[in-house]
Amino acid sequence: MKPQSFLPLSAPTYAILITLSQSAMHGYGIIRTFEETTGQEGLLLPGSLYNTIGRMIEQGLLEEVEKPDSGDARRRRFYRATELGRAVAGAESSRLRTLLELADSEGAVGA
Repeated sequence: MKPQSFLPLSAPTYAILITLSQSAMHGYGIIRTFEETTGQEGLLLPGSLYNTIGRMIEQGLLEEVEKPDSGDARRRRFYRATELGRAVAGAESSRLRTLLELADSEGAVGA
């Protein structure tokens, strides 16, 4: 399946793919890392996060992986972006970059 066939992505799906493109994380870690990195709070919410993750696994964008040996005794599921997921995130980044360039060239982007 071509990465472009998944576009455009919803903001939560894109955020999850970006967050999981470098390393595996559990749900709360995904939320915390995204918020710390972007300063955006409330985009990823626990109530919808796991439904979105489940859908992304079915689509082949994410996979569940073994828990890293972190000394954390809690039972958590860890996820990471698949090769397809990383390609889809890249395609969405490119799509958004093109839109921003167009908006900038038309004077639609504020300073």
